[in-house]
Amino acid sequence: MSEHRSSAALRRRLTAAVVVLCGGLLALAVGVRVTHSEQVLPGVRVEGIALGAATRDEVRDRLGSAVRKAAEEPLTLVAEDRRETITPRVAGYFVDLDATADRALQSGRSGPLGGLWSTVSGLFTTRDVSLAQTVDGAQLGRAVADVAGRLGRDAFPGELVIEPGTLAISTKPPRSGRTVDRPKLEQQLRAALLRRPRVPVQVPLRAKQVASRAAVDAVGRAARRFLDRPLRLTGVGEPFDVSPGRLAGVLALQSRADGRSVRLGAGDARLATLIDEIADKRDRPARSARIDTGDSDVKLDDKDETSWRPRKVTVTVLEPAVAGRTVKRPELAAAIGSAIRENRHSVRISTEVSQPAMSADGARDVRSLIGTFTTYYVAGQPRVTNIRKIAADVNGTVVAPGARFSLNETAGERTEEKGYVEAPFIADGKIEPSIGGGVSQFSTTLYNAAYFAGLQIDGHRPHSFFIDRYPAGREATLNYPDIDLTWTNDTDTPVLIRTKSDEGAVTVRLYGDNGGRRVRAENGEREPLTEGDFAITVTRVVRYADGNEKRQAFETRYDKPPEDE
Repeated sequence: MSEHRSSAALRRRLTAAVVVLCGGLLALAVGVRVTHSEQVLPGVRVEGIALGAATRDEVRDRLGSAVRKAAEEPLTLVAEDRRETITPRVAGYFVDLDATADRALQSGRSGPLGGLWSTVSGLFTTRDVSLAQTVDGAQLGRAVADVAGRLGRDAFPGELVIEPGTLAISTKPPRSGRTVDRPKLEQQLRAALLRRPRVPVQVPLRAKQVASRAAVDAVGRAARRFLDRPLRLTGVGEPFDVSPGRLAGVLALQSRADGRSVRLGAGDARLATLIDEIADKRDRPARSARIDTGDSDVKLDDKDETSWRPRKVTVTVLEPAVAGRTVKRPELAAAIGSAIRENRHSVRISTEVSQPAMSADGARDVRSLIGTFTTYYVAGQPRVTNIRKIAADVNGTVVAPGARFSLNETAGERTEEKGYVEAPFIADGKIEPSIGGGVSQFSTTLYNAAYFAGLQIDGHRPHSFFIDRYPAGREATLNYPDIDLTWTNDTDTPVLIRTKSDEGAVTVRLYGDNGGRRVRAENGEREPLTEGDFAITVTRVVRYADGNEKRQAFETRYDKPPEDE
């Protein structure tokens, strides 16, 4: 009985002690919370920095350097023998300081018993709170792509080396490549950026295999066998040989099966050069029939409203047309490539027939002077040299039915080697000296001839400001290679371009059969824009033999001329 009373008394004393202890802890916790109502509770740390009793602004101040370090301290990436670093901020890493401060202020204020124990325990121990970190997926993807490009390595299949003089052959050994597994690296990098503290990232790599050194050496031996003899080409004219010395510059090691095997072949660019050399020897350009159209004294040089109708001419065929031939370059390249791989030393050249733009029958269909125009210049100027040179270059050109004429393609680049000289040229609204300056006058003359022939005008560009020697709204500047005059022969008959120039004028005449098209130019009024500027619309009216008309309006806006004009 006495023992029972003793146990009960002990329990009462223990219960009282617990109540007293809990009451004390509760009072302590309440006291701590009251004194830290707008402050971080004791024991809270972020990145090892104690924040107890800190206000929100003080938390931001104390964590500033740690956040900058987390965003700027380089993270190391290891790829076998290579190391790269990446800046977390560049990879999309970001710390939200406000959210981190919220975490610190809330730490110890929730949990069992309302977080009272956590509040009290902070007086004796530390409690770590993590940064509020995020990683932007798009930025991370760009960073991974960039680093993958630096850490990857292209496979090297090996190389065939042939000394030009001695034809001594050697090889360079292959080397395997590697690519970065980008999706996996992105996952690893994201985890590494959010991990504290950070540790180096082992970059996931995929090896790219190549052929063996023995296979590369075998290509060298195959090259040696092929260069024992020349390559004979037959099929067009007398057979001729390509020497081993010339072939040596063509041979190359070819990689196949994604680099896992190699064979002897030809380098694409080197082979293309050889094919061009062969074609130069075997191509024969087609030659149009040479005709005499007689001399015409009909002239059109009106810069205002005017009209034109075709004039009949008598054509005499002086020389018949001659068909040409053209080497089939792709087929010849394939044949030489096969011969190299198979150690054969004979290849037949394939050709195709090329027809002239104007056959004898086509020449007899040239019945009319379908368009002409004349412009004038002051004799003795350097620009006259250029005008007469380009006129001579274009003279005799034949444009086949349906073909597109390009003045730049026909005349080519204007250079001193071709006989062009320096003369004034309009560039960006200013007059500057340039080789070939002045050729726009010929372009304008040809444009007007095609205009009044009723041909399809594809492209032209007027001058930036008005020049009174040209018809307003009916002129075309020219510059190689970006400003061109182009038109299409939309008739059923070849168009022959004849040019004539002297010390004072240049004339373009177009001969063919346009079906009797008649053309007139209708000028609109000059509309002032600002001081010295104006716009004008010139309408081309093409009347066809069946009486139908087609109206085409060309609007031109001219800037104010330079002060020295």
